[in-house]
Amino acid sequence: MKTAIKHTLAITALLFSALTTQAQVKIGSNPTVIEAQSNLEVEASTPNRKVKVDKTSGQLTIQDGTEGTGKVLTSDAVGGASWQEPATLNIPVTAFSGKLTSSYVVPAWTAHDQLDQRIPLVPSIGASGWNATTKRWVASTAGTYSVQVGLSCNSTTGAAVALWTRIWITSENGGPLFKGVTAMGAPAGDWQSVVYTGQLAPGDGISLEGYTMQTDGQPPVNPIWTGTCAPAYMTITKISN
Repeated sequence: MKTAIKHTLAITALLFSALTTQAQVKIGSNPTVIEAQSNLEVEASTPNRKVKVDKTSGQLTIQDGTEGTGKVLTSDAVGGASWQEPATLNIPVTAFSGKLTSSYVVPAWTAHDQLDQRIPLVPSIGASGWNATTKRWVASTAGTYSVQVGLSCNSTTGAAVALWTRIWITSENGGPLFKGVTAMGAPAGDWQSVVYTGQLAPGDGISLEGYTMQTDGQPPVNPIWTGTCAPAYMTITKISN
């Protein structure tokens, strides 16, 4: 009887040991050392190069020296995987997105690119590149960018003025311009969208601007012909390097 109990305990101990061993599996260098939160690790001889699976979340981590925030896992011609910047793969990336969160009065035109013409956007993406003082987004890297803006405004004083919406690119002393072809009324207003695509260098600034002109394209003779605007948005997409 004692022998049978001993055999049973031995078998139980062996099973428990096997289950404990199988809870974590380590392959490659340092096969007896595994991170406490890993179920599986495959480690290379090069330090800090491993593939692992977290035991709680199941998240797969691939560390091969090319990893980094916001990178994309891709393969070479023979299937070797590595992490790459989206821009190097010509994957469009939203560099900035912002909108007007309260109404804003744009002025009557007096000169181009005035501070009060620029719309004060609140960024949801790319806040680090947005300068709230100058009301411009500044490119940090060179590349081809696509800019989309929208602006909706009502006339503050009546229907004798037209809205002008502009994407101002500092390196080009301006950008695409769309003139309102119909008069802005107090109740109806005008909604306009503008698109720009071009090459930008680091430090180039982009702003969404609006101002009013007479319906015949002349500067307003009455400076109180302004426009009350909302909503407004600007989205900047980096297409390629």
